[in-house]
Amino acid sequence: MTGSRRWLAYGLVLLAGATPALAQTFHGGLRGAVREAGGVVPGVTVTLTNEATNASRTVQTNHLGEYAFVNVDPGDYTLKVSMQGFKSVENKGVHIGTQQFLTLDFTLEVGNLQEAITVEGATPLETSNASVSSTLDSKTLETLPTAGRNPFFLATVTPGVTHTGDPQFVRQQDQTNSSLLSLGGGPRRGNNYTLDGVSIVDIRNRAVVIPSIEAVEEVKVQVTTYDAEMGRTGGGVFNMTGKSGANAWHGSLLGQNRPAKTRSLSYFARKACELGNGSCEKPDTYFYLYAGSLGGPIVKDKTFFWASIEGYKTDTIDDSVVRAPNGRELNGDFSQSGLTIYDPLSTRPDPAHPGQFIRTPFPGNVIPASRISPVAKAMAQYWPQAGPASSELVDRSRTATGKLDQNWSDRFHTSAMYAYYHSVEPQPRSYLKDGKTQEIGANHSDPGDGALYRTVHAVAVNNTITPNSTTAAHVRLGYTSFADDCVPVAGFDPGTLGFSSGFVNQVPVKKFPYFAIGSYGTDYNGYMFGERPINNITYYSWDANTSISKLWGRHTAKFGASYRKIGVKNLNPGQSSGSFFFDGQFTSADPLNPDNADPYALAAFLLGYPSTGTIPVSAPINAYINYYAAYAQDDLRVNPNLTLNLGLRYEFEQGLQEVNNRLTVGFDRERSWPFQVPGANLRGGLMYAGVDGYPTHQSDPNKTKVAPRVGFAWSPNAKTVVRGGYGLFWAPHQYAGISSAGLGTRGFTQTTDMVTTTDGGLTPCAGCSIVNPFPNGIVQPTGSAGGILTGAGGTVQFNDQFRKSAYVHQYSFDIQRELPGRVVAGISYIGATSRRLGLGGNDNATLNINQLDPKYLALGSALLDQLPNPFYGNSAFGNFANQRTITRRQLLRPYPQFGDLLAAQVSGGKAQYHSVVVRLERPIANGWGGRINYTFSSNKNNVFGELNQFSNNSGDRNRPLNSYDVDAEYAHSITEQPHRLNFGLTAELPFGKGKQ
Repeated sequence: MTGSRRWLAYGLVLLAGATPALAQTFHGGLRGAVREAGGVVPGVTVTLTNEATNASRTVQTNHLGEYAFVNVDPGDYTLKVSMQGFKSVENKGVHIGTQQFLTLDFTLEVGNLQEAITVEGATPLETSNASVSSTLDSKTLETLPTAGRNPFFLATVTPGVTHTGDPQFVRQQDQTNSSLLSLGGGPRRGNNYTLDGVSIVDIRNRAVVIPSIEAVEEVKVQVTTYDAEMGRTGGGVFNMTGKSGANAWHGSLLGQNRPAKTRSLSYFARKACELGNGSCEKPDTYFYLYAGSLGGPIVKDKTFFWASIEGYKTDTIDDSVVRAPNGRELNGDFSQSGLTIYDPLSTRPDPAHPGQFIRTPFPGNVIPASRISPVAKAMAQYWPQAGPASSELVDRSRTATGKLDQNWSDRFHTSAMYAYYHSVEPQPRSYLKDGKTQEIGANHSDPGDGALYRTVHAVAVNNTITPNSTTAAHVRLGYTSFADDCVPVAGFDPGTLGFSSGFVNQVPVKKFPYFAIGSYGTDYNGYMFGERPINNITYYSWDANTSISKLWGRHTAKFGASYRKIGVKNLNPGQSSGSFFFDGQFTSADPLNPDNADPYALAAFLLGYPSTGTIPVSAPINAYINYYAAYAQDDLRVNPNLTLNLGLRYEFEQGLQEVNNRLTVGFDRERSWPFQVPGANLRGGLMYAGVDGYPTHQSDPNKTKVAPRVGFAWSPNAKTVVRGGYGLFWAPHQYAGISSAGLGTRGFTQTTDMVTTTDGGLTPCAGCSIVNPFPNGIVQPTGSAGGILTGAGGTVQFNDQFRKSAYVHQYSFDIQRELPGRVVAGISYIGATSRRLGLGGNDNATLNINQLDPKYLALGSALLDQLPNPFYGNSAFGNFANQRTITRRQLLRPYPQFGDLLAAQVSGGKAQYHSVVVRLERPIANGWGGRINYTFSSNKNNVFGELNQFSNNSGDRNRPLNSYDVDAEYAHSITEQPHRLNFGLTAELPFGKGKQ
């Protein structure tokens, strides 16, 4: 290749790397000083050679005898020190890990250059920085048992790492649960996850891809880090490095199988067997897992590759009890059902009891065939049989990675990694026509039923340039895409169920309608027909960063900047063919006090009279945030025994935006209402992006997010190191769910309610039938047209416009001592003080700002008094306009024209974490290694929306007792684990390759 072509190729690669990765480098580094008896030695040649690829870099010591290698790919290296007049020194097997910075000093001896002194390895002590971390290398990942073969979940053996989710859901497709981790007392799911330096988190702050262990060289779990290069984290960093190829060929192949013979019946299946209500045979289930990898040279010393694949297919048992009517009841014959079915069209006033109503039973307790709805007749074929049901849930997943490394020269290196993941996860089906097939589309009660499909693409491109012996530059590109879709296996025409063409032609996306008929269904979900909605969600992110590192004197300085765009595209048809609910409102004896027993609900279904019905229409949403950062870091080696880490970072993150301004940006508490009533000063309403002068983004972004970092590492002797540090971190915001409420897109999702009655539920209205449920058409979203009137008379949820960025003060102090046999003993203190946390925690629980002021509680039962309703008759007040009276309590609320006003993302949370860690560790060498650690900790906060593996903290527990005093919620955290002991030991068998 000619010189011009070579530089053109370099330029094209740089341009590819410069297009839109968060500055979270996975590279390590090495520094040190060279001395001789008389003092420091400048001009010494120091060469660092990768033992796997022979790629080498050479520097010379400066006038202080200092040398440094920055932006070093993780791996095993040989370090050679040479100068004329001195014996050369060669240190082999120096392992530089992910984000690991070693210090190796040398003392030269006078002699011939050809005389060599050879040493092995480096100290296991961390003597260059104050960060608290643990490294899970490839041997540890491959040998320690890991639930779901999940490298992130294995991090729970690290002190300071707390998993708060369900440990059974840590498979490749369990992005949410695998990310429910707290590091160093930071907020749960407030961490950053990187793959080859590229952040792989989505807008919900989950790791979107969980690579196969065969693809991972090592994971550095950084519980606390004082490097200014690290940002957008409120806890720690999972810094993962992908495996690279080498000059030698390497590979792996493995398989797992769980034979059906080793399984047993579940508890309920066993009980059904004992009672004679179910099969006593073990289910013929299976679990197959395969994985493999291969890597090696494409061009020796120049081009290398590594590829991996992993997948599994499994079925699990879903035991349930199907509640379904018998054949007589499905034909309208309730003569043996033990309940009397009444004709809703016979409703009339009770002459003996004024104000009450009576109905006439159907003759013989049988609904005439002429009265049965065409929809009920058409759906008869889809009803399953009642009784115990045991279905097999087929689940499949696969992931693959590929990585290329190119050494263009000793000064220019490029790597590119691609990760792919796909899974298909159907929901349990107990309504199978043949009772056996469990493939997608086999749901007898919903032939259009589909599955949850997840597909991930992640790309990381790294370019490292070393223009001279004291300077290194880095340019990185990253991109992720995560499709998280509920998709029907095929379209379903509701017209085949007897619905009118007028309704079917309006349906936005055709699927099997959702029917909830009393409690018919299973104990799994309670419903039978069309339960799974349609969702099309794609999370995406673009990342770009660049950095420059420079050695001068005793300073190793680093400067950099980064940009990220993190977003989500949401097309959410939901139950796009309608949801219909049937109970005893129209078919039991008393319409004012209906009996909702299942036969009454079934009778209403047969007659075609739902009590309620809805159909949604949603506008497509493309919401995103922009993130910018710049930093400077200086690692100053004051003397051979003391290193200082000094850093400063600046961040700015815009609030959530939508490309077409299709979202609300808060609730205006002071804006006067256009309709006033006597005795009240009505105010308040939703704020729409870009309307009436409101901003186009949510929250109140901080513009002064400065994050100082400081740390020290002091070695009083060669076997001991004392370290400590402090850092301020700005935590990422957590969006709990991609929904109208979660994103704040009310107005851009419209629900049309079926009119089922015009007399308060006494009778179904004329023409109100399931056959044509929405005769007046399906209402389309109005967007921001409703303005501050939106939601009046009902509950409104919004994202609080006063939300500030949460921040965490982290601090630590530890002492390490190297014992014989390369064992490291240590004792550490780790603390964290968090402020401005979201009160709703990880699940974005809400704060009701329309709660009655406690001063009115003295009124007691008078709060329930019914008063004349000042909102009556004015449609601007929504449902309140239909009520002649209203409670005193409602009129005394701060915003009486609304129901509950639920503010999400309220930044009033605080937390305090303290911990002491005692540990022993030995890296795997000479056939064995292991770790044992014990953590004693305290974790308190006032966050009320969290959960752990024992409680989902739902319902009333997901609300503060008093919205006016959220500090009263301050107590021990639900995620606190006061005592935690971890133990892991790895020992190689004394036979096989390389053993004697």
